[in-house]
Amino acid sequence: MQYKPFLIVNRLVVTKGKSVVYDEVFNQGVNIIRGKNSSGKSTIADFIFYALGGELTKWKEEASACSHTYVEVNLSGKCFTLRREVRESSKTGMDIIAGSYDLAKSKDIVSWLRYPYSATENKESFYQVILKELGIPYSKSESSSSLTLHQLLRLMYVDQMTSLDRLFKFDHFDNANKRKAIGELLIGLSDLSLYQHRVRLQRLDKELTKKVDDIGTLHKFFGSEIRTAEEIDIQIEKKKEVLENLEKQLESGQVEVSEVKTEESQSLILRREIKDLRDKLKTLENRRLSVSFELTDSERFVSSLLSRLEALDDTSRTINALSNIGFKYCPSCFKATHSRPINQCCLCGVESQDDEASVDPTFKIRKEIEFQLYESNSMISLRQKELAEIDSDIDEYKRVLETRKSTLDVIEQPLRKVSQETRELLIQIGITSKEIDQFAIAKSRFSNLYELYKERDAIQTEFTHLFDAVARLEANLEKEMSKKKKIISNYTMEIVQADINHEEAFNNAQNVEFDFGEDRVSIDNRVLFSASSMVYLKNSFRLALLEASCNDPSFLYPRFLLMDNIEDKGMEPERSHTFQKEIIRVSSEIKVPHQIIFTTSMIDDDLEGSSYCVGRFYHDANKSLNV
Repeated sequence: MQYKPFLIVNRLVVTKGKSVVYDEVFNQGVNIIRGKNSSGKSTIADFIFYALGGELTKWKEEASACSHTYVEVNLSGKCFTLRREVRESSKTGMDIIAGSYDLAKSKDIVSWLRYPYSATENKESFYQVILKELGIPYSKSESSSSLTLHQLLRLMYVDQMTSLDRLFKFDHFDNANKRKAIGELLIGLSDLSLYQHRVRLQRLDKELTKKVDDIGTLHKFFGSEIRTAEEIDIQIEKKKEVLENLEKQLESGQVEVSEVKTEESQSLILRREIKDLRDKLKTLENRRLSVSFELTDSERFVSSLLSRLEALDDTSRTINALSNIGFKYCPSCFKATHSRPINQCCLCGVESQDDEASVDPTFKIRKEIEFQLYESNSMISLRQKELAEIDSDIDEYKRVLETRKSTLDVIEQPLRKVSQETRELLIQIGITSKEIDQFAIAKSRFSNLYELYKERDAIQTEFTHLFDAVARLEANLEKEMSKKKKIISNYTMEIVQADINHEEAFNNAQNVEFDFGEDRVSIDNRVLFSASSMVYLKNSFRLALLEASCNDPSFLYPRFLLMDNIEDKGMEPERSHTFQKEIIRVSSEIKVPHQIIFTTSMIDDDLEGSSYCVGRFYHDANKSLNV
C-alpha cells in the first residue's frame, strides 16, 4: 500500500573533484547517522537538505571544499538521481536524470536534464519538476511569493541553527502568510489557490491605495475643470450636429456663389498621403494574415503536444500494468512456462534490478515535450500581443484615411465666390470645428484621470470578489483544519507522554496546540519550557506530523522527516534514548512507504550496529567526509 506523495532518499553521494568523499545507501523507514560531536553528522544532514532542493548559503569548511552532491531518490514510486553543484551563492540549479545513481554514472552529460532554480518563460525550475513528479501542487508563475521546494522542506528538516520555539527551519524571506500556506498545503487542506488569493489580495490592497492617491493628486491639479468623458462626448456630439447643419446649408445652394478653380497643390498633397496610407494599410493587413496563420499553426502544435503528453501518460500506465504480468504459457510456442522467482522474467529468466523497475522511461521525452510547450505558449502570447497591436494600427490608419478622403472630396468640389452670407457660414463652421477640437483636447488632458478611474474600479471589483472568495475558502477550511489538528495533537501527546519524569507538563498534557502562521507549538497554552524540553516537544510534533500523514492519504506531506537536533541543548542520554525508541515505535506501526533520517551522538545501545544505522560511527579521527 502507498500513500502519495512520498519521498525516499535511496543514496547520497558527495564528491570533491573526481573523488567520492561520501557514499552511503539509505533505506525506507528509520535511518540513523551517528557519531561524536563535531564529527560531521550535521554536514551530512545539510547535504541531504541541499541535494533535495533546499537552499544553503553558509557551508562548514569541509563541506565548502566539496564540488557536487548526487542523491538518488524515490519520488512517489519513480527513481531519479539529482545532481547539484556545491556553491555558497544562493539559488543553484539542478541536473536531473531518470534512474539510479549507478545508471546515471554510466550516462554522458547530454542525458541529464538541466533545470534552473527559478523558472523562466520557457523553462521549468527544478522544484516544479520535482513537485510535479511527487504530485504536489505548485505555483506556475515565478515570484518572491512562490512556494518552492525549499519552502516545503523547511517543515521536513529540523536543524540545529533554528530557534527552539520555531516549527519551521529559519529562512530570511519568511512570513506568516507563507508558513500558513505551507501548513495548509502539506496537511492536505489547500491546493495553493487560497494562498495565491491571499497574496493577490495584499497586492491589490497596495495597488488600490496607490490609485486613490494618484487620483487625489490629479483632482488637486485640475480643480473645477474636471469633466467626465461622457459629458465631453455629449458636447462633442452636439457640436457635430451643428457643424453638419452648417455644412448642409453651405452645400444646398441657398447662397449665391460662382465657380472658381480648385487648389491643385493641396489636392496633390492629400492624394499622396492617401496613397501612402493605403500602402501601409495593405502591408498591415498582409502582416495580420501572416501572424494569424502563425498563431493558428502554433495553437494546433500545442494541441498536438498535449495529445502526445496524454499518450505518454497512457504509455507509462501501460508499462506499469504490463510489467507485473505473469505468463502461464509462452506466447510464441504456447507451452507452459516454468515457475521463476519474482525478480526474474517469467519467460526468459533475466533478473531485473529494483532500480530499473522504478525508472520512468518516458521522463526525458515528457520533459522535452513540456519544454516545447513552454516555448510554443510563449510564442503564442507574443503573437497574440502583436496581433492586438496590428489591429489597433489598422483601425487608426483607417480612421486617418477616411479623414483624408473626406477632406479631399471637399477640396475638389468647385469653389465659389463667397458672398457675405456664405462668409458668415464659413466662420461659424470654423468656430464650431475649433470648439470640437478643444473638447477633444480636454478629453485627452483628462485621459490619465479617466484611466485611473477605470483601473481603480477594476481593482476594487477584483478585491471585493477575492475577499469574498477567501472568506468562503477559509470558512470551509476551518472545520477540516480542526479535525486534522486534533489528530496531530493526539499523536504529539502520545510521544511527549513517553518522556516520563522529565517535564511534568508533558506527563499531564491535555491538549497540544499549534499554529503554522505563528510558527509555534504549545501544550495546554504553555509555550516556554526548559531548552531540552522544547527540543523534545519540537521533534515530537514533527514526528507526529509524519505519523498523521502516513495514516491519512489526504495529506500532501511527502512522508519524509530529517532531524538533526534530537539531543540539542543539554539533552540527557536517557531522554534521547526515549525519543529514539519513540521514532522506532512510530515507524514500525506505519504501513506505507516513509522515511525518517536522524543524527545522534547518544545512540541507544540496542540500536547501535542495527540495520537502522547508516555508515560507520564517526569521530574526530574518522569523520563523515573523507576529505
